[in-house]
Amino acid sequence: DGPWAAQAQTTGEAASGSYGWLELEKNEYCKTAPTPPSKLDERSTYPVTSFEEQVNAEDRLMVQGWRQENDLETVMQSCPFTDVSAAESAQCGDATTNYLTGLWLFALPAFGGILSLLLWGICCLVALCRCCRRCCLCSERKGPRGAQVWQKCAVAVVALGCSVTNFAASLTAFGYSGDVSMGFNDMLCQLLVMADETLNGSPSEPNFLGVDEGIQRISMVRRLLDVDGRAMTDVRAILDETASFAASMDALLMRISHMKRVLTLVGQHKIMEHTCWFCERSIGNNATGDIGLLNELTLTIQQSSADAMRSIQQAAESTLTGKPLVDVSGAVQRGNVALEVFKRGYASTMVEGYGGSASLIKTLEDARHTVFRFMCAFCVLHACVISNVAIYQTRRSKAKYPGSMPSFVTWFCGFCAATLGLLFAGGSVLVAIPISEVCHFWRYDIFTHEGISDYYRQLGLLELGSPTKTANPLAVDVWRTCFAPNGTGDALAALQLRDKLDFQRVLQDGFISLEDKMAGAVVDIAKFELLVSQARSFGGLFILSPEDPLPLEPNAASKMIGSSLDADDREGPDGESLIYGLNTYASLIAGPGQYSFAHGTAGGGTLITATTPTAEEVSGELMVRQNALIYARLKEQILSAPDVFRCDTMDATFQVVERTCGFEEFKASVLNYAEQVRDAGVLLGQEAQSARQLIAYDLQSSLGQLLFEVKALRELFMCRFLWKRWEDFDLSLCNIALPGLLQGAL
Repeated sequence: DGPWAAQAQTTGEAASGSYGWLELEKNEYCKTAPTPPSKLDERSTYPVTSFEEQVNAEDRLMVQGWRQENDLETVMQSCPFTDVSAAESAQCGDATTNYLTGLWLFALPAFGGILSLLLWGICCLVALCRCCRRCCLCSERKGPRGAQVWQKCAVAVVALGCSVTNFAASLTAFGYSGDVSMGFNDMLCQLLVMADETLNGSPSEPNFLGVDEGIQRISMVRRLLDVDGRAMTDVRAILDETASFAASMDALLMRISHMKRVLTLVGQHKIMEHTCWFCERSIGNNATGDIGLLNELTLTIQQSSADAMRSIQQAAESTLTGKPLVDVSGAVQRGNVALEVFKRGYASTMVEGYGGSASLIKTLEDARHTVFRFMCAFCVLHACVISNVAIYQTRRSKAKYPGSMPSFVTWFCGFCAATLGLLFAGGSVLVAIPISEVCHFWRYDIFTHEGISDYYRQLGLLELGSPTKTANPLAVDVWRTCFAPNGTGDALAALQLRDKLDFQRVLQDGFISLEDKMAGAVVDIAKFELLVSQARSFGGLFILSPEDPLPLEPNAASKMIGSSLDADDREGPDGESLIYGLNTYASLIAGPGQYSFAHGTAGGGTLITATTPTAEEVSGELMVRQNALIYARLKEQILSAPDVFRCDTMDATFQVVERTCGFEEFKASVLNYAEQVRDAGVLLGQEAQSARQLIAYDLQSSLGQLLFEVKALRELFMCRFLWKRWEDFDLSLCNIALPGLLQGAL
């Protein structure tokens, strides 16, 4: 992986260059964020938290209670934001104007602040004019009047109440201002983290390639899959050179399958109370746990390097040649275009739209927070110090004509506090309403499975160069899988490439398996020779084994049951037991010389054939002898019937011709099957040895870079964590900053 990894790293650096500034911005903004971004796992599902169950949900919904309907939705529907025509621009302008006009009622506090500012100027003018101060309303230099006790108490209560209320409201507003500042700082940090990880990727927690590098890698995969490219040309050449190995492997498996099929047809049922021993030995017995010679051969082949090489061949041939290669290459090309569309839309909305305003937002928020804290401190100073000092000084004054300066200062500060309070309250409400409606819109309208496809133009998910401005369905699916509440997070599946690129997993597993099996022999010739040897010796071994045995002579029953169709006695397959033949069976019926088999070698006595002696002819004999003769006739029927067995043939093209046959032909066919299997196994060993270098090394080298690139895409392109990033961003803005704005304004 060394050179490919280095090239991939270079490719990734080039990909991240266009939005490399995001990382610097992210580090700068998150350095002072109250809540640092959490470490996430790209493969976690991150279940959705209901918006109504989040913190401060009631405060967030406050504006919706005021407005009833989300008027911002009309603006969003009228403003596509990308590839806007003149008519659409005019329509968008009208909708925006109507929306802003609808906010006039909530601008009343700001208008009140402006009015207070005008009134403040008038009052200041009066205070500065000596003549005005001596009017009947101001009465400057008039003698003070005596105040009654209740009037003094009323002034004290009002002054104390106003001071306490002003003090408490100022501290509360100061706290909410901190929430707003914290929410906006967290929001900017989360936004930039999300944008940076989406476009530039993340090396760990989460481990994600990033859209930029994903585009570069998909483009590289597309070039490597070029039908006329070097990699695919080498693949076709290697497959052609190893075609004889593939043919020998397929021939061996077909020969084994054919032999297994015929022996299964013959051995699945007893033939005239006789069991085919070699059939059971070859195909196995579930009752005894014997897997059978043929199954053992198949298992040996599956565990050999030949099977691993053939699996690699088949995977490469089925996906990297002909029409499958064209299909995969076309799917990769479509996925690359879709990812470009997604990047363009995401960058225009989330990065250049929101992220590009991060500096302005932070500057404005820092200024707001600073001025707001100063205003709160000023209000506290006015409530607790200035007003009370003015009252105290006026009360303690000994002058005949008390000066107006304390009252003037209190008056001036009161107007200042009221004006700033109204302006800040009005401004906060005017900012909070669009934010609230934006939060409601993207939560319940746009960032849903249906909403992403409905508002594809607002998200910039347009087909590149499409005059009809249609949506790119794959880009829409990528946005859904990453940012919809029910998204899977599998970006490669959204691009419809996970199944198409599954050949990487198959080939990678095949090469690993081949490396593990390289030390062993390709085929075990001894097992093939054992099959031939047993077919030659026991291919015609049929044992008398009735399901419900008839009564036989007690002394002879153990020899009759288990006897074979051979003329003479023979050694059993275990090398120790003795299997009795036809001659011995005949002597056990009524004694030596009384009966003989037509297919036996011992003459004399009554001849046993497939039909004689009949049941009537031996009706006078003992029942045990009649039963023995029943089994004897069955033996002759097996030996003489021309169509009891199956001797299907398979030609060079693996076409099977079904045909029935007799006992002797069946024996010869079984031996022929075994020899064909052995010869195919020997040939496979030779061909595999020749193909090993080409498949294990040359093919792996030709596909190395392609497999590396595809593996990175398959393993490092899970984006479900972006939903969590979006949730954190949304929570910071809509559930922390927004409620702070509203409560601070109130």
